[in-house]
Amino acid sequence: MQKSLTAAAIQMNCDLGMASKNLSCAEAMVASAVPKGAQLVLLPELMPSGYTLSEIIWDYSEPISGRSVKWLLETAKQFQIYLGFSFLEADGEDFFNTFVLSNPKGELIGRVRKNPPSSVEAYFYRSGTDTHTIESDISRIGVSICYENTLFDQMLFLYKDNVDLVLSPAAAGRPKPIIPGDVERFEHMLINSRSVFYKTLGVPVIVANRVGPLETELPGVLPYLKSSFPGLSSIVDYDGSVKAELKDEEGVIVADIQVGHDSMRTSIPKLYGNMWGIPVPWYAFIWPLTQKWGEKSYESNTRRKHLAWSKSQR
Repeated sequence: MQKSLTAAAIQMNCDLGMASKNLSCAEAMVASAVPKGAQLVLLPELMPSGYTLSEIIWDYSEPISGRSVKWLLETAKQFQIYLGFSFLEADGEDFFNTFVLSNPKGELIGRVRKNPPSSVEAYFYRSGTDTHTIESDISRIGVSICYENTLFDQMLFLYKDNVDLVLSPAAAGRPKPIIPGDVERFEHMLINSRSVFYKTLGVPVIVANRVGPLETELPGVLPYLKSSFPGLSSIVDYDGSVKAELKDEEGVIVADIQVGHDSMRTSIPKLYGNMWGIPVPWYAFIWPLTQKWGEKSYESNTRRKHLAWSKSQR
């Protein structure tokens, strides 16, 4: 059954290792969305910890019972909204990039672990095995975390599972260009994915990406990365109409969307190349290659096992 939903996406800079500051900033931005009628608010990927591509990120991991998820549940209950983000979860001997969603009662109704981590992210956390669907009172929610948006298997899963709405928290940073135009190709991919989603799924898509600097060491012999996050957060309705969007500034967007409307599907998922669900830049072949390197390194990293266990017991 079709129904109207007022959704919000928050686009913010998240300082590395500054969870208190990031959560405080997020709370203020959530508070600004509620008077505009927001019933569901999406925050960026790895919002509490910030984002880096080095082992230091493990220092900022938490168990699912930690402060960030407690903040999520308390804030959702305080404002009587659905609220979601991803955080770096420590569980046993592993780290996961985990999306969590609270209902307005402050109850955790969904946990989805990113599968797979993007490119060199695989050096630092394991792929999850969770279903990417969350049942809620408002809709059947599909979750697609950043890089997952590019994958054919992910698009096919969401298509077959008949989701009513897609939430996409992201920390999609601009790549270091190899040839002129590579950054523009990346940003075009992010924007173009909107049309692929609505044509294939016929449902609204909410994207909450980060802004701000992206400066990080990279694993192995890869060079230091000095870049930035482009933002480009958006709320797109089931028919492809862009209800609200941001460029590369911090901000909150709020818009009404229609969920439970599946008549706008105009195509089935299309396979691009051998694994992609959307058109990708020429250099995308690097992403699964470095992912495989990362998975091997992660498996053999004894420091990871000990630190994850320590963090998960807190």
